[in-house]
Amino acid sequence: MSPRPTAMADGPERNGRSDAWLGPVLVAGGVVTAAQLETLDAEATGGLWAAVVAGAWATDERVAEAVARRFRLPLANVAAADPRTASLVPEALARKHRVVPLVANERTIQIATSDPSDLDVEQTLRFVTGRDVAFHIAAPSALAQRLDQLYRPAATIERLLNGLEPGRVEAVEVEMLPLAGERELEAPVARLVDAMIHDAVREGASDIHAEPTEGGVVVRYRVDGVLREVMRLPEAAGAALVRRVKIWARLDVTDPLRPHDGHAAARVDGQSVDLRVSTIPVARRGEKVVVRILDKSNLRGTIADLGLAARERELLERLLGHREGMLLVTGPTGSGKTTTLYAALNQLKTGRVNIVTVEDPVEYQVAGISQIQVSEAQGLTFAKALRSVLRQDPDIVLVGEIRDLETATTAVQAGFSGHFVLSTLHTNDAPSTIARLRDMGIDAFKVASVLKGIVAQRLLRRVCEECAEEVPVESLPAEARPPARWSGPVRIRRAVGCRACNGRGYRGRLPVFEIMPVDETVARLIDNGALPDAIGAAARKLGMRPLWETGLERMWSGITSMEELSRVLGNHGAEDGAAPLPPPSVRPAEPAGQSAAPAAPSVPAPAAAPTTHVLVADDDLQMRRLIRSVLEREGFRVTESNDGLDALDVVERGGVDLLILDLEMPRLDGLGVLDELKARMRTASLPVIVLTAQSGESEEKALDLGAHDYLTKPVQTRSLVARVRAVLKRINS
Repeated sequence: MSPRPTAMADGPERNGRSDAWLGPVLVAGGVVTAAQLETLDAEATGGLWAAVVAGAWATDERVAEAVARRFRLPLANVAAADPRTASLVPEALARKHRVVPLVANERTIQIATSDPSDLDVEQTLRFVTGRDVAFHIAAPSALAQRLDQLYRPAATIERLLNGLEPGRVEAVEVEMLPLAGERELEAPVARLVDAMIHDAVREGASDIHAEPTEGGVVVRYRVDGVLREVMRLPEAAGAALVRRVKIWARLDVTDPLRPHDGHAAARVDGQSVDLRVSTIPVARRGEKVVVRILDKSNLRGTIADLGLAARERELLERLLGHREGMLLVTGPTGSGKTTTLYAALNQLKTGRVNIVTVEDPVEYQVAGISQIQVSEAQGLTFAKALRSVLRQDPDIVLVGEIRDLETATTAVQAGFSGHFVLSTLHTNDAPSTIARLRDMGIDAFKVASVLKGIVAQRLLRRVCEECAEEVPVESLPAEARPPARWSGPVRIRRAVGCRACNGRGYRGRLPVFEIMPVDETVARLIDNGALPDAIGAAARKLGMRPLWETGLERMWSGITSMEELSRVLGNHGAEDGAAPLPPPSVRPAEPAGQSAAPAAPSVPAPAAAPTTHVLVADDDLQMRRLIRSVLEREGFRVTESNDGLDALDVVERGGVDLLILDLEMPRLDGLGVLDELKARMRTASLPVIVLTAQSGESEEKALDLGAHDYLTKPVQTRSLVARVRAVLKRINS
């Protein structure tokens, strides 16, 4: 190893401390003053590093940076430690000296330590491993946690269990012997899965995701449509967790190389819960598990429970009054289409009609309705099941999803032959559904003849009533403000975060709808091959309003926020395919007693003065708010994004001068975003500052992919502003 500087202490062990060398390092690095060090020496009972952090004198990251700088060593990424390397260092030795083996080759082993001054440890490790030792710096708390994950994963799980609220979860299981190497983990993982399900149900989560990643298994809940990380498990626990969940769902635990789907029933504190389990193999990392928690309260919902405005409810009920033809509900996965369809069925289920559904899978069992489960493996496709159903003389048929031409053709024929068909499609908005059906191969005249209406929808999060703050109308973009003729309440609120909503700022969701009736005029346009814009303009005269307009009304009423509206529908509804609002002179007259939707200017009003536009992409809401508040005080215009794909969309639309990018994000991580930006000519030169919990390999990769600078979490406000200005100055010079 190359020689390193040594840290001088006031004697071999200052005040009897074995980490006496650390005091002068902290003072020299500006972490604490000499007077503060004297206070720490007098009052602290444990290690000096832990005392500095516990007393809030500095963070683990700042201390680690000071030590690394003094000894000219890199910072360690202990989360990326290769479990195979742990076999080179006995557990007793690793725990005694508080070191974590990171990675090794034939000649060198990298070791994470918080005490690089201990040359005896270096010599011992060199002798035991037969390799040269390269020290990296990490905090003692990070080392202790990673040691448990590498050598005693059961201890890590027990610690996680202590942080979860105990609950009673019961399930019917098949007794199976644990796999080799999993006996130590079987019991704690079983309790952990029980606790996770209980915790997720209590949090109101719709899904639990357990995904193997580099260095462990990340567990996330989807609450109100947004994923958030709740815990990280040691890598060794991944197989045991998958096995436990598969046992619940009665899936084949001996076949990890193929996807599996199943169902499970559980009781959480006496409440019945249906679970839908899906597993898929992840290359070289094991299996990913998603557990969907099915809310049976959706079964009891009717149209009145959907939260529609009076005119929207009247329009939808009019469409449901047809006894033949087809009504389609569209939107992306997770937009509430199933809830709307079941509400429609409950409205139509009078006992005097025969209702049959064809679904994949049948998520909810509904009394009084015949439900058919599609089984591709047995050859029972949507089209074949639907043809069989039509021989049962149904009045109303629900087709879970139109996925191909065969299913679409059969559904259209059913609508022509005296049946009322309900189904779903994945399209952005109502008018574009016509183009989708044409692309599938359905003749335009058939679509025009059979279609009675289309309902497009999204789900918006409700602001938490406990902590939401009112903001002035002037804080909204010009095109999002209520017009002068708006007669409803105006209460603009933003999400804040409190104990009641677990810091998210939102509790619960509400749907927004775009309901498009099809009359003779619209049908004629469809038959003539008109574009979606022309179809949408004609449908507006029948009462259809784009998703963006209905979302604005919910926002003006204080139910949701402008940030949430933009997150789901885009800044101007563009991503949703919503047509721009026409100028007031060509707007259709609103029926008496109904409020008018806002009119958007044909050309957006320019900003009062040119302002640097910074996009902050981070799934951590509190971090986004911190950065936004700091930069806005400095005169920057700030836009937020909570995942990588949304960030790319914002950048692609143009106008972003700087991107502050978190490396750990859902859907597409920061490295993936950098890779995409580099590959696109128009975004390759965009300046990017990456956010990282620890500098190390990820930071190096980010810089290699074109990042201009990085910020280590937790972000220091002075450093944030200084680095932003420095990057912009370098780019513009």
